[in-house]
Amino acid sequence: MTKILELPLKQLDWAAVQALKDEYPNAIFRVESDFPSTATPMDEEQFWSIIALLDWNKDQEDDILEPAIHSLSQLSDESIFGFHELLNQKLFALDARKYAEHLGSNRFAPAEGNFFSVDDFLYSRCGVIANGRQFFEEVLARPSLIPKEFTYESLLYLPEKAWEAKHSNVDYDYFPETSYETFSNIEGWPGMRPLQDRLNKR
Repeated sequence: MTKILELPLKQLDWAAVQALKDEYPNAIFRVESDFPSTATPMDEEQFWSIIALLDWNKDQEDDILEPAIHSLSQLSDESIFGFHELLNQKLFALDARKYAEHLGSNRFAPAEGNFFSVDDFLYSRCGVIANGRQFFEEVLARPSLIPKEFTYESLLYLPEKAWEAKHSNVDYDYFPETSYETFSNIEGWPGMRPLQDRLNKR
């Protein structure tokens, strides 16, 4: 027997949604509305305007991020997810040997026996994005401009922190379609076995 529940979305919080998922794990969610959706997806301009809010006059990581966290937390859930997706796409675009070869102590130079940290390279890519749109585009065009030693791991956690500021009691469980992990960009690492293949071999 089919059971139909009619609940106004504006009266639902995430705790209520989770309760419904627990009680009806196999149910199908359907939305009916006489009005068009008011959700606004994250676009490039919004993304970079939030990045520009990083306050480099502060010393502590949390203080640097705070203006961006606050701004993103005021937007829709879909916008937070969209920001996360765009962030990963930009990290993916920088995931290439031609950038890694121009790092400082962590440069990719297997012929020299130099240890290459995939995590530090990820954090270096975060540093490029944290420096804003113009610098990001300059590095894309000229890989040698990538900062030699500057990293900014904290940028990875901006979407989750914005979510926590908006939904204090609900876990952040969004997983972007684009991977930011080093070696994910197959075209950026010619001759390198794809990351997923290497993980499956373990």
